Amino acid sequence: MNDNTLCEFHYFVLTDYEEEENYLRKMHKDGWKFTHVTLPGFYHFEKCEPEDVVYRIDFNPQPSHKKENYTKLYEDYGWEYLQDMNEYSYFRKSASETEADTEIFSDNASKLEMLHRIFAKRMIPILTIFLLCLLPKCLRVFTVEAIHPSEYVLFGILIVLFALYIGIIARCLAGFRRLSKKYSNKDS
Repeated sequence: MNDNTLCEFHYFVLTDYEEEENYLRKMHKDGWKFTHVTLPGFYHFEKCEPEDVVYRIDFNPQPSHKKENYTKLYEDYGWEYLQDMNEYSYFRKSASETEADTEIFSDNASKLEMLHRIFAKRMIPILTIFLLCLLPKCLRVFTVEAIHPSEYVLFGILIVLFALYIGIIARCLAGFRRLSKKYSNKDS
């Protein structure tokens, strides 16, 4: 890294996309333009003139042959397509160009549809892995009367994974509930 580039680690769960958008906007206001994100949450920036730029994230998995039409639609409305990461698409537009229209969604029904897509494509697999793989292993460890000394490491790893999964699932479910309520209560 040099003085013109910056890399920061941030952890956002599935439903933290609004917080992520605000983070990217703040960084741009501070003179760091978002260039790309890499797993597991490394955000890359390059030095720029501080400017108020609106960032938006959409979750709309598209087959590769439809991706061009999808990004073209946003570009027609002045949004610059930046990248895809785990089927989340990143867009930005200068706040001076957006005036009152800083949203990529036309109404709250569209936001709810995106939330349902995230739940179906991301949360259900997380819950499935937890319920079918991790939970039975943890229960087995707790029901076995004697643990062989060589299994203590595995037991420790399972406990850490169990705690991480419970934390992530709880945070995501709370986020889904919060956003569903927010988008349902607003006028469309």
